[in-house]
Amino acid sequence: MVEEKLIYDGYVKIYDVRKEKDGKVIEYTKVHLRGSSCGIVINEEGKMALVTQYRPIIGMETLEVPAGTLDKGISPKEIIIEELEEECGIAKEDIISITDKPVLTYKIIENMSDGEMHIFLIKVKTRNNKPKEEDDVDEVNFYTLEEIESLINKRIVTDPKTLISYFLYKDMIK
Repeated sequence: MVEEKLIYDGYVKIYDVRKEKDGKVIEYTKVHLRGSSCGIVINEEGKMALVTQYRPIIGMETLEVPAGTLDKGISPKEIIIEELEEECGIAKEDIISITDKPVLTYKIIENMSDGEMHIFLIKVKTRNNKPKEEDDVDEVNFYTLEEIESLINKRIVTDPKTLISYFLYKDMIK
């Protein structure tokens, strides 16, 4: 038997979970996340887009693939298309192609959350891209895979969705 009790109801929901197994009570904390979409955004030169954002929770700027939370009642694909415009200044008409379904969906924090990340592969035309939503993103740049690998090795790129996207794309183009 599993019991869930809501203990926090905000942007995320947090539950105390009690599970009985073989006469023993096991307690967990469950964090309900809405899920997100992100994009492996590749331009006509084969370079991948990364956005620079300040993340107040960790107190530093990060380099990440463009992403957005599933918080508007629209599909994961529609979310990443909106985020391309907001975070990268990439208009819908500058999208050459986007996968119909995610190339990968995974649990964000499998041991404590039910939220999922949906990764789409997106080919775009390169323009003088600037973020439209400047509260979130400081800048957008396109990098070669070699440059991203160097940024990973220097621990400049550490974001999990970005690491997964990089290695997934690198494997896809072999």
